Amino acid sequence: MKTLRILASSGLLASGLVIASGLVTSASATTVKNCTPARLTTSIGTPEGAAGTIYYPIVFRNEGPACAIWGVPAVQPVLGGGARSHVKVGPLARNNSIGEMPVRHIIATGHEVSTGLGVGETGNYSPSTCGPKNAGAILVSLGSFVPHAYLTLKISVCTKLAIVSTRLIVAGDTGA
Repeated sequence: MKTLRILASSGLLASGLVIASGLVTSASATTVKNCTPARLTTSIGTPEGAAGTIYYPIVFRNEGPACAIWGVPAVQPVLGGGARSHVKVGPLARNNSIGEMPVRHIIATGHEVSTGLGVGETGNYSPSTCGPKNAGAILVSLGSFVPHAYLTLKISVCTKLAIVSTRLIVAGDTGA
């Protein structure tokens, strides 16, 4: 059985699998079970800004045995005190990966995949067009992998425009 060691980056196999950093065998990569909520922790990485948008990596870390994950997280800015007692602020984040095929990522124990959450600057729009409002957190879900994760994140969003966006998950913790 051939063993693949991927250290600093990920590798795309002919089958469409991406093996995130760690040790996984090519034969077992296709039989790895899907990640479960009990195996994953969700957090926000270090933000970066570019041309009127701040990008926050949303990081999914595997704390269990190697598992598989894919897709685009749904992200809703919220105000309130937790995953169960909150109020939606503005529209759901736009999916900027429309038309792209998701890749199945194998995450080794202790490694991460991430997505970039883009938050446009509300000051780029007139108050009447935007309807700016502050959110204190985001609610993140990713199919059966992450049913709901409440992450504290103080951002200003438009309530009349979708200026928050997300995209397909990628290997690593930068969201890029």
